[in-house]
Amino acid sequence: MITTKLPVRFVDCDAMGHVNNAVYYTYFEEGKREIFRWFTPSMDLGDWKVIVASTHCDYIHEINYDEMITVYTWISTISHSSFDVEHAIADEHGNWHARGRVTLIGYNYKTKEVEPLTDEIKAILRQHQDGPENVPELRQIRGVGETAR
Repeated sequence: MITTKLPVRFVDCDAMGHVNNAVYYTYFEEGKREIFRWFTPSMDLGDWKVIVASTHCDYIHEINYDEMITVYTWISTISHSSFDVEHAIADEHGNWHARGRVTLIGYNYKTKEVEPLTDEIKAILRQHQDGPENVPELRQIRGVGETAR
């Protein structure tokens, strides 16, 4: 598991006085920095090797200006060419504020094709599969026309 501590900046907040919903994805992105380095140690965008296929965020409780947050990041699923990265955001008191998931795919930007994950990368990903204790589950997404029970 990767832990990333971040201060909530004034610019992160919107007119409602709390962190804007889109900024949570920026926090998740910061949590993935080490993962990006596993694929591209130089962090050279000309040699980037992953692309985002899907993202999801559950907003649990608002985050306010000048809080210190921790983004917890871990790997949940590893497939042939893709893997799921899980995120959870907590405040300094251990209160959960958000849960997220992003699916990343091995990708060659020059050929515009999906590439399989190497055995080396899979081994590194497997070392980071433990998430934090007591983390809330992701909410299930209902399909179109499906109602809550």
